[in-house]
Amino acid sequence: MTYTPTATFTNTPSPTPTPLPPQITGVVVCDLWGDAGWCRGDETLELTASDPQGFDVTITGDLNGQPFTCGASCDLPLPEGTGTANYTVTSTSGRAASGSSTWQRDWTPPDLEVSLPPVDGRNGWYVSEVDLSATATDVISGLSSLLASADGGASWITPPMHFTDGSHAVLIYARDVAGNEVTASRVIRIDTVPPVAQITSHSNGEVVQGDVRFAGSLVDGMSGPDGGEVSVDGGNTWQAVSMSAGDGWSYIWHSGEVPNGEYTIQMRGRDRAGNVGDLVSIALTVDNAPPAVSITERWWIWENGTLKVSPNHFPIASIQVTIRDPRKRWKELVLDFDPGRNSYVVKWDRRFGDGTLAPVGEYPVLAEACDVNGLCGQDAGRIVIPEVATLTATLTPSPTATSTLMPSITPVATQIPPTTTLVLSTPVPEEITEPAQSSLPLWQIIGLLGLFMVIASASVVDPRPKALERLGETFRNMSESSKDESINNK
Repeated sequence: MTYTPTATFTNTPSPTPTPLPPQITGVVVCDLWGDAGWCRGDETLELTASDPQGFDVTITGDLNGQPFTCGASCDLPLPEGTGTANYTVTSTSGRAASGSSTWQRDWTPPDLEVSLPPVDGRNGWYVSEVDLSATATDVISGLSSLLASADGGASWITPPMHFTDGSHAVLIYARDVAGNEVTASRVIRIDTVPPVAQITSHSNGEVVQGDVRFAGSLVDGMSGPDGGEVSVDGGNTWQAVSMSAGDGWSYIWHSGEVPNGEYTIQMRGRDRAGNVGDLVSIALTVDNAPPAVSITERWWIWENGTLKVSPNHFPIASIQVTIRDPRKRWKELVLDFDPGRNSYVVKWDRRFGDGTLAPVGEYPVLAEACDVNGLCGQDAGRIVIPEVATLTATLTPSPTATSTLMPSITPVATQIPPTTTLVLSTPVPEEITEPAQSSLPLWQIIGLLGLFMVIASASVVDPRPKALERLGETFRNMSESSKDESINNK
């Protein structure tokens, strides 16, 4: 017999599975990472959550204490700085899960400050040496480096920096820990050397007259020449010069506006930085006014002219009186006088430079006095040889201008009456060979008659018995001499 077992089924309940908690994930995302884990751009916290059983979930949390709530996922922007995000996911089943993330974000470059002293020159130039200093701060990630370069970035040093003459382009650079950078630039122009001026148009001791043009150079190798001033009164007043292309300058001085004398001309130059150069000077002599000269305007041949000369600041070097023939027939006579006096007597013996005896007429006289600088003053007069004087002078020439008719008394020119011009003119003296005559020539007789008429008239104007007696005696001698010559010719 076969025994076959029979299965018996019982209703045994299955075990109930344990519910799982929800899950949450937090990821910090940055679009520009910097150094040392710092974000230099936009940074967000991406949260995602789920429940294995399919229950709904809710995310809650805080960012550095600031609460937030979102659904199964959210993207939270993170502020600059460092912080911690705490977050929790809770499902509708009542179960929950938590997590946290940290961040560090710094997208702001350091705060950089550059310090320079105030500009102490002109046109942006310093006229003294300069120290540059710089400071930088970064309150988030912190300062990493602060450097400066004066050679375009080829080399870098830590400020401060010291600068001397020249034009310097300076770069200042700061970097924080996150890698943010900032750069500043400064141009420092320094010129501590004043310009060098020269006066090239004149030299010491020169004599100048009228409008004087001073010229020279103004050289500055750094900022360049800017202008200059000239003083002609010892620095009491200054006048601006004119600048030309390059380093030339000029100034016009109206020396005729100042008295004769010695003057010191001073010039000082200025560069664009404002440096004023040393004074340069020269001593010049102004001689615009010649010596004062005065000579008798008109006098008779038997009179003396008076010459007066006075210097104008400078000593007189020469005095000359020139008597000439207005028709330029004979060589002029030049008389030199000693310049040591102020008044002179001018005498003329009627002879020109070649010995020719001057005939009747008026002869110009030029008086000239020159100072030691060659500036001359002049005055003009005239010597008159009347017809009456021609006859007497021809017969008895005198070596001086003193009258041979009246040596003891010099007649005044205004006392000669104009009626004397009625006497017949005497021809220009020439050597004429006359034939022998048995009696006085007719021209002598006429001349004697005319002279007696003059004597009669002069006795009224100038009744001087002794002079008239001498004059009469002279004519008697002339008459007797003529008779003797006539007898000898026979």
